[in-house]
Amino acid sequence: MTLRVLGGAMLLVAFVSFSSFAAGPLDELAIDRWAKLREAERFQLNAAEKLYREKQYKAAADEYEKFLKLYERSEGAAFAQLKWAHCQVHLRHMNAAVKDGYQTVLDYFPETPEAPLAALLIGRTQKDMGDLKAAKKGYAKAISSHPKHFVAALARLDLVDIATIEKDVNRRAELLRELTYDVPRNGGMPKEAVRELAQAPRLLALHYFNIGDFDEGVKALETIYKEADLPTQMLDARNGPHLGNAIRDLIASKDPNQKSKGERLADAAVSWFKNKAATALADPAKKAETATYWYAAASVQHQAGRPDKQKEILDQMLKALGVSDSLLGKIAAWYKENNQREKARETYLKFQDAIEGQAQVAASYLEENQYDRAVETYRTLAAKDDKHNAKWMAQAALVYRTAKKPDLAIAVYRDLLTTDASNAANWQWETAETLYFAGRWKDAITNYRGTDRFPTNYDRMATAYRRLSQWDEAIALYRQIMAGSPPHASGALMDIGNTEEQAGRTELAIKTFKQICDKFPTSAEGSKAHAHLNQKYKITVTLGGAKD
Repeated sequence: MTLRVLGGAMLLVAFVSFSSFAAGPLDELAIDRWAKLREAERFQLNAAEKLYREKQYKAAADEYEKFLKLYERSEGAAFAQLKWAHCQVHLRHMNAAVKDGYQTVLDYFPETPEAPLAALLIGRTQKDMGDLKAAKKGYAKAISSHPKHFVAALARLDLVDIATIEKDVNRRAELLRELTYDVPRNGGMPKEAVRELAQAPRLLALHYFNIGDFDEGVKALETIYKEADLPTQMLDARNGPHLGNAIRDLIASKDPNQKSKGERLADAAVSWFKNKAATALADPAKKAETATYWYAAASVQHQAGRPDKQKEILDQMLKALGVSDSLLGKIAAWYKENNQREKARETYLKFQDAIEGQAQVAASYLEENQYDRAVETYRTLAAKDDKHNAKWMAQAALVYRTAKKPDLAIAVYRDLLTTDASNAANWQWETAETLYFAGRWKDAITNYRGTDRFPTNYDRMATAYRRLSQWDEAIALYRQIMAGSPPHASGALMDIGNTEEQAGRTELAIKTFKQICDKFPTSAEGSKAHAHLNQKYKITVTLGGAKD
């Protein structure tokens, strides 16, 4: 992401997550500062930037150093010094980056927009080196030197990571509270920095949830989220502060005190969600919010291991909000999870969308390996939903394949060739796939020849020939893949080498693996062939030009 240094300089900087190292890099010099450079300076800086973008860091560093020697008083000098330091980081010359790069920016260009960033990156570089003591000093200096600059906040965020590594719970919580409540995340702060710092309230909320304090967790989240978004932010596994995990882990603890904390946390959360649901229910415009809060309360009961109370909430929702397929689906899922699968199917059959309800019934039979009943249901769907007849019959065929009844699946696909002729190519392909995964190699080859999904069909046929020990036929197909699909050429050549090896033709296999190293040195297959030659045959080659 890209951050703009404050103070009117408009200098662009890229940062990654606070939990990993970010040396920058500086993307470009701001237009207003670029305009102050002389033509010769621009030429030299462009040469360095071009190499940097191409990741030729050694050459780029030389060009930045040349700029500094020629134009040490230039508007771009601090920028060049910082970029030189970035190059050292990429080259893993970390001490040089700190002592001769970032520190030089602070010593010689303390009033430039690059200085705050250099101060931050001293800490980040030391952290990446594993010197946490030095990193903490570096971050502390960045904070004290630039207390109102956004790098001070990012330094604190990095210190959170160090406190986590050092298992200093109190210091970590203190930093998170500062970042959540004391650091403004608006005004002149770049939006990318705001996005970085939004981690702090989430991490603080999780901290409070993990110690059983629901109210303080909510208070932290309220600094960045609207009230209606809180249930999702607390209970969606993709978000940081996962309330459900905290409840489950505390209740699962063997420590009675921790378990009691988990129970109280769950009770507080359920009460909060139900109160919000009651408030929203009074406003007809907030019906959707009502359901969200109730679902959240039900989810908490689930995480707390209280299935009866979870069902109780779902039943309350039915009475208050009325029947909906979404709610019936949740109830059916509850029945399935609690081993009442027939009741789940009864619930699916109450859907207003009867077709979708019956499809869920079929899926539930499949989950239980009741293949015949699943097929029967899909056939019923095909008869009822004429518009999507082919879709349901194809599902029936897939069930037959899952049940290892390939002939019955093929019979369905052959019917579809006639009844859904516009998609004949697809049904031909599925027929071939059914035969292939059933291990009926000769029949699979015959059917793949009638398909048009190159190069996958050729690859399947080649594999089938190898299963039949017909090595030359397989190799011929791989060569056609190489000729007809350049992106798959390296993989096909690797398959040829493996086939030669499988056939016991060792010399040809070795020759082929060497060709891969020569022709495709940067590919994954090149690396595999290189390793294989070394490990199996004790032959050393160089990628891009093989030699014994």
